[in-house]
Amino acid sequence: MMPEHAVQAYAELDGSVFQGRMLHILPSKEKKTEETDAGDEASYKKKKQAKDKALSGSSHNWNALFIGANAVADAMAEKYNTSKSDVLDPESANSLAVRMALGETQIVSETRQFLVDNQVSLDAFSQAAAERSKTVILVKNLPAGTKQEEIRQVFSKNGQLGRVLLPQAGVTAIVEFLEQNEAKLAFRRLAYTKFQHVPLYLEWAPVGVFTTPAAEHKETKLNLEQTSNDNEVTKEEDQMEVSDESDDEPGPGCTLFVKNLNFETTEETLKEKFSTCGPLRNVSISKKKDIKHPGQFLSMGYGFVEYKRPDDAQNAMKVLQHCTVDEHQLELKLSNRATVQVKPKSAKKKQVSKKQKTTKILVRNLPFEATRKEIQELFSVFGEIKTIRLPKKAAGTGTHRGFGFVDFMTKPDAKRAFNALCHSTHLYGRRLVLEWADTDDDSIEALRKKTAAHFHDGGPAKKFKKSTIMDDLLKAGEKDD
Repeated sequence: MMPEHAVQAYAELDGSVFQGRMLHILPSKEKKTEETDAGDEASYKKKKQAKDKALSGSSHNWNALFIGANAVADAMAEKYNTSKSDVLDPESANSLAVRMALGETQIVSETRQFLVDNQVSLDAFSQAAAERSKTVILVKNLPAGTKQEEIRQVFSKNGQLGRVLLPQAGVTAIVEFLEQNEAKLAFRRLAYTKFQHVPLYLEWAPVGVFTTPAAEHKETKLNLEQTSNDNEVTKEEDQMEVSDESDDEPGPGCTLFVKNLNFETTEETLKEKFSTCGPLRNVSISKKKDIKHPGQFLSMGYGFVEYKRPDDAQNAMKVLQHCTVDEHQLELKLSNRATVQVKPKSAKKKQVSKKQKTTKILVRNLPFEATRKEIQELFSVFGEIKTIRLPKKAAGTGTHRGFGFVDFMTKPDAKRAFNALCHSTHLYGRRLVLEWADTDDDSIEALRKKTAAHFHDGGPAKKFKKSTIMDDLLKAGEKDD
């Protein structure tokens, strides 16, 4: 039961003889817990979670109105007072994929109306590449039926909250912080963490998401702070400014490139030397793998010292230039390492909306599993349909090519379907992308004209081999002779 008993048994019984055989006792290894870091020996799931958490601040995979399929089913069951199994019944008359798509569309529509009623600008969500806020966080992938108090309880542990909006479906929330550093802290801590039984998907909201500022919340906070004297308030504000500077992204002129380091110099020694000029944010020495000693690293003779303020970096340039550390004279330069960062390019482009000229809608990103009947069932909810055309692959065989045209009888019906399905409607897990089709752009006559113009009028010029051209020139020369 006690560790000392195990040590005593190991010392006394290792190598002893038992029933004619010598016992060899080995100490056991401690069982790995779930808190093990996602290193080389971690499972694939833990590595993926660590990678997702590290990239949670990138905007390449954000979808502001994302709703999980499970949450859609729960919300539909609660709204229509039925069971979840009835909602997901695959043997019903209607298609399950269409049923889930229409349910998601209704939840998104109700969510948008709720946001409008609470002074949220929907135009801020229309541009995927818009500038992002530093204090407002979108909380997605919530279980259906989540309460506003539960969201406040989770996020208030990281700082003072402003407005917290949660629509009736309870699957997406907007959380506003009063301070930028507290919002960043909450984003880092809570991104992809488990809430009830699902992970939280966090995204920075677009700038200008609220049409009115949180003035009333700030006034409340200031009234609470007026109970202390003026000196204490000034000291707290100074501390908040320092913490804001330490948590914000480094600005230009804060990082020094340190050259001619001794290979034995450590980061602690460098930090002790440069901290005399001001508070540091980070000190790092570039290293490479040691081939002779696997698992160890060798210094490359240079490093980077990052200050919290650019004035301190300028002061260090003057004071510590050519100073001696471990018998090596250092050379200092200003570095732009912290300001030049490669950000992943977003696959989303700014949306350029077309004006409605016809009753025809171009539907892109259609799943190949979707049939004409399912598309008819999905769009016929909004009005009477004239035609549905799904261009097929070569020679008209096989499935469709992943896009189609839906033509309504009247323009109001087409506009109603477009406004309902263009925001965030998924069919078989793929988000439908809707555009207004050009007039007669998909007709057979138009396609024939485009094909004829390509091959006869402005088609690509025929390319000749170099040897063929030389032969033609030689033949022409022989004729001249």
